[in-house]
Amino acid sequence: MVISNFRAGAIALALGACAPAVWAETPPLSYDISADRVAIFDLARNEQVYYAVGERGVLLTSTGPVPNAWQSQRLPATDSVMGIAFGENGRGVVVGHGSMILHTTDHGNSWTPVDVSEHGRGDPFMDVAYLGSGRFLAVGAFGLVMESVDGGETWQPASISEDYFDRHLYSIAQAGDDWLLIGESGSLFVSADGGEQWEKLSSPYEGSFFGGLQTPDGAWLLYGMRGQIWRTEDRGATWQKAKVDLATAINAHETGPEGQVFLFGNGGQVLVSEDDGRHFSPASRSGLPGDITAATRINGEWLVAGTAGVRLWNGQGE
Repeated sequence: MVISNFRAGAIALALGACAPAVWAETPPLSYDISADRVAIFDLARNEQVYYAVGERGVLLTSTGPVPNAWQSQRLPATDSVMGIAFGENGRGVVVGHGSMILHTTDHGNSWTPVDVSEHGRGDPFMDVAYLGSGRFLAVGAFGLVMESVDGGETWQPASISEDYFDRHLYSIAQAGDDWLLIGESGSLFVSADGGEQWEKLSSPYEGSFFGGLQTPDGAWLLYGMRGQIWRTEDRGATWQKAKVDLATAINAHETGPEGQVFLFGNGGQVLVSEDDGRHFSPASRSGLPGDITAATRINGEWLVAGTAGVRLWNGQGE
């Protein structure tokens, strides 16, 4: 399947807007899974274990300082898993399509479903994050926001706006001591108190943002559709558009060993900034297949995930 816009496409599939529920209605994948032949949507690390989650309830794990060999773990779910996050004392959460929430209290060795049907949604979750002090936050389609304050065991709807809000939220990003909620139609919210209160910010762009980060020098970057990258040095009071020659969606980010900012997108595109996110240029010969959905740096390499699975990338097309 070709997904021209990964995150919007994932929500459309979950809601049945683009096609029959391709992932939700097919049986779970065989558990003899090759890590480079399954769509992976998010990555996490908990102590010495790496986790990769993806289509049809896939959870892959790799133990050690560098993830070379991956093992598949059976989850009590067959819908696509879109996000994974770990907190303290072995607690973690995965979220996904069908308002799926699973939690663990034993470092991911076992996972327990959380029933949130009483809240009457069923919409897909797109991301989850641990905000500290036992608080997890999950966001998704049509303004879906839920929180847990007991390490992921119980969940309640969370309010982020006094006004009616029904836009898709794609990402939760940490920016120093602040947290950002990022989504379609330029949706942007910030919390300075660990998720207790949220403030809506004016957006520099009316299209969809898919992620954000704080740069090494302390600026905020937002990225999303059609190569849109925006930068602020004053917590969103004013914005400047980064200079880049790219029109494809950008889905993920990571920093480099010398303060570079790397952005990853559809079609294996990788952009690099050497000036704290003001200008970006394509990485030479990225060699990465598929649409990239997540990345994390491991020593001098990057663990990169996407629609073509998960692999190590050395930044030189290998």
